[in-house]
Amino acid sequence: MTKDEITLCWKAFAAFLLMMVAICLSVLTSCSNEDELFERETTEALPSVISEDRTLYANVEYLLSKPVFVINGATLTIQQGALLKALPALGQGKTALVITKGCRIVANGTENAPIIMTALVKEPGSWDGVIVLGKAPVSYKGETLYSGVTGVDISYGGSEEEDDSGSLRFVRVEYAGASGGAVTFDGVGRGTTIDHCQSYYSGSDGFMFNGGTVNARYLISTGASRNGLCFNEGYTGKLQYVMATAPTPKSVWSVVSCNGNDENEEVAFYTHPVIANLSTTHTNKPHGQRYPIAVSARSRLTLINSGTREAVADDDISLQLIGGQPEALPGMDYILINATDEISTLTPDKFVLDVFFERTDYEGAVAPDMGKRDWTQTGWVKRK
Repeated sequence: MTKDEITLCWKAFAAFLLMMVAICLSVLTSCSNEDELFERETTEALPSVISEDRTLYANVEYLLSKPVFVINGATLTIQQGALLKALPALGQGKTALVITKGCRIVANGTENAPIIMTALVKEPGSWDGVIVLGKAPVSYKGETLYSGVTGVDISYGGSEEEDDSGSLRFVRVEYAGASGGAVTFDGVGRGTTIDHCQSYYSGSDGFMFNGGTVNARYLISTGASRNGLCFNEGYTGKLQYVMATAPTPKSVWSVVSCNGNDENEEVAFYTHPVIANLSTTHTNKPHGQRYPIAVSARSRLTLINSGTREAVADDDISLQLIGGQPEALPGMDYILINATDEISTLTPDKFVLDVFFERTDYEGAVAPDMGKRDWTQTGWVKRK
């Protein structure tokens, strides 16, 4: 054997040993891990590419030691109660689960058996998390994670507003957010179902929406290092029942961030999320102000029955604020924050409640009379 061949063999052997150590550690710690709802019969490492339909089962602990890409129009089905665990990466960059454009993820947990995606190292940013790429409109393109990967199409965006990338129900993603959102939706369409999902201690943003039209209900972001929710690239979807805690105490980030395009870029539409029944917790910022919501230039944000009303914009951004209670919708509070150059005429008397939203007569993510039925306190939600 040549010297280079010997060196290559030693590197491969070292990588194999590191993988075995990680698997052993995972198995040894599984018995006491609070995330484990079922006894796992076996442990299995996921491949870097999934190119045909596959199901992940609840009785197997699945390990990710590298970015895993679902490609070729495949559907990845994950059973309720399943456990995925990210291991320290072996030179390929941070671990992630990436659903590429044209593929689907069907991850339907239940309140009593959620799907858990966590990390062996329980620290924020231990892995990248879940990234879903869709075909819905994007007003401009930011940087794409994993853009240097050979042989995998990681593009996103298109013209299909109803694009269906699958469903995420009762899913908790822990200690992710190494490079972006713990759960990132890039150009995902409203044919996709997002319902009862939690980001827990992300190293960056909790949930990130880059363009697209996907809607979501019952989102909770706990302890993200940056924004609990971040909207970019012309996202125009709708969210209802959203709870987000403040970033780490010393962070200068806000709980909710709504971002527009660069002034030199021409776009066909603005970032404009519509959020109903939002609750946030937040702490005093370094300069003494409290701002759970930050809105940047060339974006809009609409709040309906929000328990959070405080927002901030840069000093050089002119804001148009429209608010009030529509006469046709008693008990409903409507606020539009417009940071675009176009004057909006969507006054409360012209506001129509989209069919996506459930009608509520209270502010915030949880009804005041919920008591033990508070959805943020049920078993699938992990608390600090």
